[in-house]
Amino acid sequence: MAKAWMVVLVLPLGPLVCGANEPDARAAWLVTFGELEGRLGEANLRVLDARPKKNYDAGHIPGAVWVDVKEAAKMAARPGGLNDRATWERWISPLGIGPKTEVVVYDANRQLDAARLWWLLSYLGVKKVGLMNGHFPLWAAEKRAITTEVPTVQLKPFKVAFRAGRHATRNEVLSALAAKSDRILDARTVGEYQGTDRRAKRAGHVPAACHLEWNQLVDQDGRFLNESALRAKLAKAGVKENEPVITHCQSGGRASVNAFVLERLGFKARNYYLGWSDWGNAEETPVKVEETSKPRK
Repeated sequence: MAKAWMVVLVLPLGPLVCGANEPDARAAWLVTFGELEGRLGEANLRVLDARPKKNYDAGHIPGAVWVDVKEAAKMAARPGGLNDRATWERWISPLGIGPKTEVVVYDANRQLDAARLWWLLSYLGVKKVGLMNGHFPLWAAEKRAITTEVPTVQLKPFKVAFRAGRHATRNEVLSALAAKSDRILDARTVGEYQGTDRRAKRAGHVPAACHLEWNQLVDQDGRFLNESALRAKLAKAGVKENEPVITHCQSGGRASVNAFVLERLGFKARNYYLGWSDWGNAEETPVKVEETSKPRK
């Protein structure tokens, strides 16, 4: 029988603010390569690999379990998918995650896929989820532990408990705009934000939304910038210290990177996960287009 390996996740950088009636937990955890490798084999951690299956099969961190991130994204995008408790419980059971399991996720895509899984798992009620600071290609380049051995995972029923305070619906974004209660942070490209890159019926951005593309927060090797650099990026984008923030992108992944950073820095952050795929295809939502991107008459 293959030996199951585990890892430990550390280094929270600030308080996580939970939604009403939710337990106080720290979701935005980050672990260095050294910390991760030094604690392989511990019993209560689950490592998840969010890369394509062929890459996982070619070599992965010892004990890591493969997750089909594309399937998870499709499940979340279906009508009512984010509230389909039974479907998510069937999905999570093969991962061997119990109520006290700590989880760390990695990818090869500068945290984009890993952060999506981080947000989804924490939204489903997994209390301790975090990211490896750096993606797998850097891990491999540093000649750290890699195996092709696939761990044996026992199915574990997991009772999904949606953490509504981590998610924002379209109506909640509309309410936040009306009350000016939350900063809206757009994690998409400049073209999407300005309206020159159309990916829904309507192009543009949520009125009054700040813009900070997700890839400005991580380097080319998937390592997050240091705290002072991250705070400077947010401030330049227009996010004020300690104000609540709603992140969004097209369909949840990029906004999850921004949400992770915000939580690490102590902000109360919600992810409008359906994002522009929902907002830009609705009829009643306000949309702003940059003047420079409007067609001339």
